[in-house]
Amino acid sequence: MALMTTCVALSLTSCMTSTTGDSQPRLAAVSGDIRQGQEIFNRRDKGHCLLCHQLASNAEAFQGTIGPPLDNIGDRLTAGQLRYRVVDSSRLNPSTRMPAYFKTEGLHQVAAEFAGQPVLNAHEVEHLVAYLSAQRSDDRESD
Repeated sequence: MALMTTCVALSLTSCMTSTTGDSQPRLAAVSGDIRQGQEIFNRRDKGHCLLCHQLASNAEAFQGTIGPPLDNIGDRLTAGQLRYRVVDSSRLNPSTRMPAYFKTEGLHQVAAEFAGQPVLNAHEVEHLVAYLSAQRSDDRESD
């Protein structure tokens, strides 16, 4: 629990380095909300995940094909693994095209008004992870 509240108060870099393998601990003390996560997933000014990914359970008409489909992603990856990829997937694949949603350093072509700010805050990352974790082939609970 201390790490969760500390991540919000400390620099983002220190939170990102507190990982185990390809899993990322929670960034916020509060669990994510699936409905808010879906909104972040769809919104152009937030995650806009549908720009690159497809999700059959999502009713949005235009979905991307650059990234892998996210159907049943909650069956394949734990919440920690999903969070790890959302925070900064370049830690797994340095040549990825997926944006780092919770990183503020080492970025290129960032407008001055957004410098030093992550795309998603800690709570928004948790909401998005909750939504992605809920994408399962059955009603099993996510971790």
